[in-house]
Amino acid sequence: MQTTTSTPRRGANRLILLLAVLLGLAAAVLVVLFLRSLEARRPAPVPMVSVVVAREDIPAGQKITPALVELRQVPENTLVQGAATSIDQVVDQTLRYPVAKGEQISTARLVTTGRVQAISFQIPPGKRAFTIPVNVTESPAALIAPGDFVDVIAVMRFKDLNLQPPQNRPANVSDDELLAAVTVLQNVQVLSVQQAYVENGVPYDPSVRGNPPKNTSVNFITLALTPEQAQALALVRQQAKELTLALRPFGDLEPKPLGPFAWPLRLDDPALASKP
Repeated sequence: MQTTTSTPRRGANRLILLLAVLLGLAAAVLVVLFLRSLEARRPAPVPMVSVVVAREDIPAGQKITPALVELRQVPENTLVQGAATSIDQVVDQTLRYPVAKGEQISTARLVTTGRVQAISFQIPPGKRAFTIPVNVTESPAALIAPGDFVDVIAVMRFKDLNLQPPQNRPANVSDDELLAAVTVLQNVQVLSVQQAYVENGVPYDPSVRGNPPKNTSVNFITLALTPEQAQALALVRQQAKELTLALRPFGDLEPKPLGPFAWPLRLDDPALASKP
């Protein structure tokens, strides 16, 4: 009896064991398939590249120095079009548009001043281009070259300069006829004569000069002035009877203390004596 009942039981146990093995194999296969599907869904690693970014906010018009930029590793798919990948690409270049801290610097935002045919890139930092009308018969305008240094002289009425009329004024001379010459500005640089200026250069460098215009018909000259000088000269230009320029010799950059030279003119004035 015992032998008869144990045989079916052993067969049942084997069947259960076989089913367990099959289920285990199926589970293992499912796990492998699941892991492979996860692996297939995982995005491929993005290559990293070096790019030039701003260390701080940089305004438009700023000339880039090595201290303003740095190299940073970024994912290749975040690289902006034309992004600079070398510090040498941006140093000594000028920004056309502002760049925020950490922003990539694109070559499209840069201006190579030597290649730009615009006088705005030749104006010294902190200066303004100020244009004045000139008369070639009353000034050396036709002989002035871009880069030269000049003094600006105005002929104005006594009352506009708060000068007291001289005691020996003739009775037939009115207040409007009492004039004085005053040197308004000294040692200011010429940026352009007519529309001629120093291209591909820096005319505010004292050693740089352009060529005088071939056309002697000069009607206006543009000077490099501070904002305060520009304001003062704008007012003087409105009040002056005449505005003219005196060309300074090359290398003479020292200002000279000068007061108004007023009517009546004394030809024996020591200041009028020629000096070697």
